[in-house]
Amino acid sequence: MRNSTMDVLLRLGMPAGLKGITYICDAVELDKDPYYNDGKICSLYGEIARKHNTTASGVERAIRHAFEKALDNGAEEDINYYLDVTNTTNSHLLHTLYFRMQQEMEKEPEEPSCLKDCAMKEKIYHEIMDVLCSGLASELVKRLETQ
Repeated sequence: MRNSTMDVLLRLGMPAGLKGITYICDAVELDKDPYYNDGKICSLYGEIARKHNTTASGVERAIRHAFEKALDNGAEEDINYYLDVTNTTNSHLLHTLYFRMQQEMEKEPEEPSCLKDCAMKEKIYHEIMDVLCSGLASELVKRLETQ
């Protein structure tokens, strides 16, 4: 989930060098705990701060700054999909991002393009073999008739 979260955050326009982007990834991973869903966002900040040897207020500030950058620089369509711009508090933005990412993960995975390519190649191979076999069969019949 961390890689997909990072992809989404970069697509939202967050600069990769911000500490907040790492903290948001941590928050999305920790948000699976129902304790955090009940509005205990300060505990979430504390947990992330311990992990990175910093303060909870530093984590909160870095996350807020990262979201501000995304809201200012991101593509409007992506921002409106992954974040709720009517309520831009950290806790609300984190929860909205988390729920959107959960929805995406629950969707049926799309067949990878390499599998589509393989299926197409197999189909072409079988069509060519059918043509070749029928051509060879007709050529063999002709040769047998001339003998």
